[in-house]
Amino acid sequence: MSNVASKAIRLMIGMVIFLNVPNSFSQRKGDTVYHVVMYGQSLMLGTGSVPLLSVKQPHNALMFSGGVRSGYDADSNYHNSLVPLVEKIAISKASGSKLGETPATGFSEEFNSLLGRSWSNHLLLSSPAQGSTSIASLTQEGIYWDRFKKDIIEANRLVFALGKKYNVPFILWNQGEKDIDSKTSADSYKNSMKRFQQKADEFIKAVTGQKNAVKILMYQTVSHNVRKSTGNPEIANAQYELAKSEAHITISNTTYQLPYLKDNVHLTNVGSKWNGANYAIAAKNLLIDKANWKPIYVKKIAAAKNVIVLNFHVPVPPLVFDVINVTDPGNYGFRVFNKSGKELVVKDVHIKNGDAVYITTEEEVKKGDMLWYGNNGITTGSLNGARGNLRDRQGDKFTIEIDGRKIRLDNWCPIFKEEINELR
Repeated sequence: MSNVASKAIRLMIGMVIFLNVPNSFSQRKGDTVYHVVMYGQSLMLGTGSVPLLSVKQPHNALMFSGGVRSGYDADSNYHNSLVPLVEKIAISKASGSKLGETPATGFSEEFNSLLGRSWSNHLLLSSPAQGSTSIASLTQEGIYWDRFKKDIIEANRLVFALGKKYNVPFILWNQGEKDIDSKTSADSYKNSMKRFQQKADEFIKAVTGQKNAVKILMYQTVSHNVRKSTGNPEIANAQYELAKSEAHITISNTTYQLPYLKDNVHLTNVGSKWNGANYAIAAKNLLIDKANWKPIYVKKIAAAKNVIVLNFHVPVPPLVFDVINVTDPGNYGFRVFNKSGKELVVKDVHIKNGDAVYITTEEEVKKGDMLWYGNNGITTGSLNGARGNLRDRQGDKFTIEIDGRKIRLDNWCPIFKEEINELR
């Protein structure tokens, strides 16, 4: 059989199914379904994020008929059809925890809000994530990778049957906590993530035929103060370095500004939905605006005697120090160490020209000294966690209302480590 004939038969079968599927989704405008895959650990599952906030679907976002979480909501009929996305409660068989509000609805609502009525395509969100699992276990051959692939294969089948185009532009990534516990090295983590992006990209393109690269949007894990390997921010910094260096991997936002549960690991229901909204802004920049989205990051660092100058990439200038929404841990989160590990006393920190931070120390700074941002705190979050006060002004333009609260969607500076490699 020729390729032309084969494609014609597949199209005829798809049209027959399409015309006989009693699903209002198939009758709406917009010919593409964009599948956003939410992968990683328990914070992508909404662990402890209860009660539910999103019990109605105001837009055209979809999920599998079995739910959002393919490893936890799953039954034999999980991939039967596509239905409106609505959050629901599940129980983790491993921990007994309630799984509630995932980032899915925060993402879909903010994405649709940003585009308004001009957006007539559809979002499909699913989460094959697995709690308490390392990057190696999630990305190498095994049950979790198989689960990930099954979501793609089944979504492709269902979307084709509805006569729509299917595309997977993003993988959202909430992960890193298990690797903090396991003391995974920063280099190992970065290499695993780069391999996973390439592997996922190759697999998804083989299924969908899409030309666009599959991009990974990460959050930044910030709960290292309460993990087994206490006070180890190397995974957070590895994520920051990936976002700086990789074309198809970036950070949507850090997470110390979000509200956490008392366990200092998982997000509240508000925090989980907020996390999804942060992802949506980065995703819109990448998919619709075709922009090279990056978080706040250091473009250049140099020192002259006892003054360090950091020039930043700022998504929405100018930079500001916010001590209202995040408490000041001291010097707005900045610390300086010499090559021997001794901390230098910081006398002053200020912003200049909206994109540069000047740090003055008591001692003269030398080449090879190290600057940390956000390496502090004793718990997690905006009060006592690993944190800083540096953000941009994106919240002047974008806000989200969650549970009656209007929340600014600013870009907060990720936790980072930078070596001082230039003296003036």
